[in-house]
Amino acid sequence: MATLSEEQPKKEPGQSSDSDQTSHPQATATGQSHPQPQPTTNYPNTMGYPPVMGYPYQQAPQGYASSYIGYPPNEYNSYAYSQTPTQSNVRRNSKFVRFVLVMMIIVAVFTLCSIVTLWFILRPEVPAFRVDALTVSNFNTTNFDQTANWEANVTVDNTNHKLKVYFNEIKSYVDYKDEYLAHAFVDPLSLEVKEHYVMNVKLSANNAVEHVVDQKLVDDMARDRSRGSLIFRMRLMVSSTFQRGSWWKKTRTLKVRCERLNVEFVGGAGVGTLAVGNSWPCLTFV
Repeated sequence: MATLSEEQPKKEPGQSSDSDQTSHPQATATGQSHPQPQPTTNYPNTMGYPPVMGYPYQQAPQGYASSYIGYPPNEYNSYAYSQTPTQSNVRRNSKFVRFVLVMMIIVAVFTLCSIVTLWFILRPEVPAFRVDALTVSNFNTTNFDQTANWEANVTVDNTNHKLKVYFNEIKSYVDYKDEYLAHAFVDPLSLEVKEHYVMNVKLSANNAVEHVVDQKLVDDMARDRSRGSLIFRMRLMVSSTFQRGSWWKKTRTLKVRCERLNVEFVGGAGVGTLAVGNSWPCLTFV
């Protein structure tokens, strides 16, 4: 009876038999054989990670951190630092602001000094107005029909020592108890230094042409007329220009008020005049 060793052919050293190339169950200590699982190593490496067995463990966080650290160090801090104004920039800006303020103050002071200097040199003064004569004719307050004619001599004096005055537009009014009765325009004129001129101002009122005068006002004028006198007021609106040669010019609107012009009527005639020989000064506002 042949033994196990006799049935198996001998193998030369360095050669492997077909039985060695095929996996056989390995006998255990109890004589029973169980298949021994073999590790499968021929699967493709789909994840790109190195094989687990036979390789040392690598720390993944370090590899990730090393790839992230490839950016320039302290990039955020350097950007923030570069945007922060330095002391030199702040000092430069403060110097510029101070320079602008100083220039504004210098310009303001220079302008003020120029105005004061011109005022002392030229000394502009408003012209003086006065009423030398006033005549009221054709004055009638009967049957709601108020008609009248006013003719006044108004003297205007240019009191300036160095300025010529141009009266570009002159508009005259006559009032009674703060209610205007008539208005008219006066021809423009000009006055040299220290010159005076007598303006002849003519106004007429007629309810058919002018505005309608309130009946109560007509009754008041009729009552005062029966007492012998009426108090009128004359106003002038003057657009004027003060000029010194060709280098200085100033335009102003003058408001002239000649108050309490007491016109006396003698007898039953419809003619009244101011007191002869008296002049009535006027107030002038700029």
